[in-house]
Amino acid sequence: MKLRSAAKVLLRRRSDGAYLILTSSKWEDNHLRSQKPDLPGGMVEPGESLITGLQRELVEEIGFTVSEDDLELVFASTYIEEAEDTSITFLLYFAEVDDIEVTLSWEHESFEWMSAEAVMGIEIRPPYPAIFSHFKTVGLLR
Repeated sequence: MKLRSAAKVLLRRRSDGAYLILTSSKWEDNHLRSQKPDLPGGMVEPGESLITGLQRELVEEIGFTVSEDDLELVFASTYIEEAEDTSITFLLYFAEVDDIEVTLSWEHESFEWMSAEAVMGIEIRPPYPAIFSHFKTVGLLR
């Protein structure tokens, strides 16, 4: 079995408390991801640290990165991708940012800064709905 890690980040803008939600581009080979809400981040490459991998993904996907000191680990889980015989450890970080200029890569077709209420109402793939619900309960989505 292969071991992989994925790191994503929930970004909250300091000026108005809005959260950055991306919309994935069309993915012919992955309909669960195709043109669906997403958070910035992705798979960590072999040999990369989790933070280095996340920062690389942020630069690639939104043209911006967050310093390690500003990243707070807020969720972790491990699941098995049976079709690929892979165990994936999924880490979700949280960070507050100033107003940033978002520059999307080919992986995403659009983005929106959303209120916590709007984030709670989006249709997004698991495990995000359960995570967002918990974040709302503990005050991380406010």
